[in-house]
Amino acid sequence: ISPEGAAAIEEGLRTGQRASSETVERCARQLRITAADNLELGFVDVVVPEPPLGARPHHLDFFKRLRYEVVRATNQVVSDVRGLHQVRSLMSGREEPAQGRDAGPAGNGEPGNFHMRWNLGAAARERLVERRHAKYRAMARHAFLDRRSWPRRTFQWAVGLVWATHSLLRYDVVGKHKRRLERGVEEFSVETRALARRLTRPLRRIFASPPGPALQAPADVERLTRLSCPEQGTCLTGELWQLPGQGSREDRAVTCPNAGSHGCRDIWAPDLYTDFAGVCPNCGHHFRMEYQWYLYNIFGFSKGREVDRDIEAGDPLGFEGFNLKLEQAKTATQLTSSCLVFETDIAGVRCVVAALVAPFRGGSVGAAEGEKFIRAAERARRKRYPLIAFVHGTAGIRIQEGVCGVIQMPRCTMAVRRYIEAGGLYLVLYDTNSYAGPVASFLGCAPYQFAMRSSNLGFAGPMVIYETTGELPPPKYHSAWQALARGHIHGVWDRRDLSRNLQQALLTMGGRNLYYR
Repeated sequence: ISPEGAAAIEEGLRTGQRASSETVERCARQLRITAADNLELGFVDVVVPEPPLGARPHHLDFFKRLRYEVVRATNQVVSDVRGLHQVRSLMSGREEPAQGRDAGPAGNGEPGNFHMRWNLGAAARERLVERRHAKYRAMARHAFLDRRSWPRRTFQWAVGLVWATHSLLRYDVVGKHKRRLERGVEEFSVETRALARRLTRPLRRIFASPPGPALQAPADVERLTRLSCPEQGTCLTGELWQLPGQGSREDRAVTCPNAGSHGCRDIWAPDLYTDFAGVCPNCGHHFRMEYQWYLYNIFGFSKGREVDRDIEAGDPLGFEGFNLKLEQAKTATQLTSSCLVFETDIAGVRCVVAALVAPFRGGSVGAAEGEKFIRAAERARRKRYPLIAFVHGTAGIRIQEGVCGVIQMPRCTMAVRRYIEAGGLYLVLYDTNSYAGPVASFLGCAPYQFAMRSSNLGFAGPMVIYETTGELPPPKYHSAWQALARGHIHGVWDRRDLSRNLQQALLTMGGRNLYYR
């Protein structure tokens, strides 16, 4: 974010107000956005020095130096992944440009007196992607707090290794031959039945009985293929919710916002937030529900197992006053970050769930949240489990972490991409308000995305759009129905049907490695 934008957020400004110059200067200093800062934090590899007032078209020496750095870096990358001779790798990696008029060590702005082709074969490209992933995976490791002791880290590493070995043997070694044998047996049985039918056809014609009544499809077929009630907003699931909503504690009547247009009657709060799951029984309007309701009633959090709780949000840049805000958020929410990761069982299917919750700093994503999300994807890939991202609101990237927060977008996206390419099922479910970087990156790249009827989502929120364009967006511009109409999501779900829809999604969607089927 720009220093001006960070200052506006720090001072809590409204539309038309401007931040003070002191706050802008403080944010510019604390965000650490200079080239030297990014080099120290490990986000860039080389800083190319410029002339004092910036490069101009007549600064030929600078552009020679810039060209040299680009060619040298590309040569280094190609030599690393192609497996060239060690001498060539050392030459392309250790050369330094001469000082003065000529930028290159050969005296003509070139990175050396040898020629290297940049074309790569399939294996080299795979190594390049693998190295790039490892590079991004190591970024911002210093930007979060890891409270685990070294024995616990060693134990978790050993458990992960055991699970990876187990999955390899079960699915890739034994499972591969088992599936091949099953296909062979199936093909043999099909051919045998076809031959038997052909040989017995004359006898069946003689002893054929009159046709009977038409067969009816079993009830399970309709249950499996229907994702929601056909009469939207009029059917109740009859679920016995394990945890009532917090609004059920209030002894009062609640008026539906659509009472004027749909004639909805007032609803007693204990009924609305328990039996009706926060949904108006007349028009289907969804009242907001806290994230605990979803975790306990839909995702089975009480029977699951939370992991990586020791990964806590930190203050990597030393942003003034941010440590205090983090401690206040941790005390108020009893969370260590805005991301909860846990293993659970949904209708007999083991899953890994990564939830972004709004009460902790608006559900903003920083280094801790990115690390936990990456570990969730790696855990799901290692155990061959589905990965579900439940987004109970996110305000985007945490500005107080600067590039340490922004870098989480490509880090998480690469982890998700590797999980999907490995054949896993990645499903995203939105609720409340979800905007900015996470939606534009590792959430928005999911092949299956759904939103609750109570959700709003988009790249930028209403106030950001107004501050950028000077115009307020139309009413309900960010509603789930608008996102569905634009093709950003694949469906809008009713909260009362959420449990059944998730179960059916796990049985009907996904990649090639869904062995739980």
